[in-house]
Amino acid sequence: MITALLPIFFAVLLLGLPIFASLALAVFLAIEFFGSTNPVIVPMRMFTGMNNFSLMAIPFFILAAELMRIGGLSDRLINLAKALVGWVPGGLAAATVLSCLFFGAISGSSPATVVAIGSIMFPALVAAGYDKRFAIGLIATAGTLGPIVPPSIALIIYGSVTGTSVGRLFAAGLLPAIVIASILIAYCIVFSSIKGYERAPFPSLRQILVAFKDAAWGLGLPVILLGGIYSGVFTPTESAAVACVYGLFVGMVVYRTINLKELAGTLRSSGLISATLLLITAGASAFSWLLAITGTPSQLAGEVLSWTDDPFQVMALFNVVMIVAGFFLDSASAIIVLSPLLQPIAAQVGVDPVHFGVITLINFSVGMITPPVGLNLFVAMAISKMSLQEVFKACLPLIGLMLLALIIITYVPWLSTWLPSLIY
Repeated sequence: MITALLPIFFAVLLLGLPIFASLALAVFLAIEFFGSTNPVIVPMRMFTGMNNFSLMAIPFFILAAELMRIGGLSDRLINLAKALVGWVPGGLAAATVLSCLFFGAISGSSPATVVAIGSIMFPALVAAGYDKRFAIGLIATAGTLGPIVPPSIALIIYGSVTGTSVGRLFAAGLLPAIVIASILIAYCIVFSSIKGYERAPFPSLRQILVAFKDAAWGLGLPVILLGGIYSGVFTPTESAAVACVYGLFVGMVVYRTINLKELAGTLRSSGLISATLLLITAGASAFSWLLAITGTPSQLAGEVLSWTDDPFQVMALFNVVMIVAGFFLDSASAIIVLSPLLQPIAAQVGVDPVHFGVITLINFSVGMITPPVGLNLFVAMAISKMSLQEVFKACLPLIGLMLLALIIITYVPWLSTWLPSLIY
């Protein structure tokens, strides 16, 4: 049955079915023709997969990100980033990366970060004389910081399917996100120095303070959320609802940029995005359930550990597996399908589940900028009016930097485990 499962899945996927339908249909057909269980269990497992308290945070965080985006927060965060790093060589490009880091701490989503920051910074970079391929490649890649810096929708999904503390995962993502952002900013400085791009004058203290003041409401959100989670005031799921109330207050009362008509449109679009993501979660849950009941994780663990039990080699193998999976699956599906398979094996060779969660997320973040299903590429295409091939070529040097960051974070577990151990 398992031997037939993957070929069936890729066959129906090639027919053009949505990913969630391909996952569910593959499970249904595998059970119907090769198993002894009643296939009616498939929709039951799909519902069970969505019936998870932790997953309630997903629609709330998506709505909060949309409220912050239309509330004018993107402009204020970009101005703050310019004030902080705009004076270095390639300052506007470095500010783009820093803006993505700031907005990622609010949105928890990679495509949302690319839309919010890229729609403003791509025209600004091109107008400042930056090569448009460099600009769009940087924006698409820096957008992957969205799900890595806490709070993160992808880490919520990982925590729900592996039983790992979401609060610990949120804390684990902060230093790796800073490492990736630092590598990208260093690249911007070197590339811009070689190209001779102009840089802005060093800002005055007053300009920096004004930028902080303008962006204070946005920067306050992750502080409130993470502070509330780690102080025990509310759970990660409840923090998502707090984020929505906060975003609505800032947009309608403080900045006064959201009216009732825009609010209705935001609710509609957030609902559609949430429904899409939860449907994928449902299909992937049925898929991972079938793998679990057939004992596939144990068999896979036996095969891997019979070959090697060296953590260095096991993690290198898993990184390759997850990178390849990221080419064909969106991050939510890939996390739900592969995490229950690979995480127990990683634990057997001494890899902390929280550390493995961060590694998993970075691997699938690379998948966001690789075809055929890299969502960031398609968003970047819409922003730049460039072809998929052009955008992907623009991302290639930066994918190399992401892989460098992945290697560092994989083999320096302290980056992922120090902060959670300090808090908990």
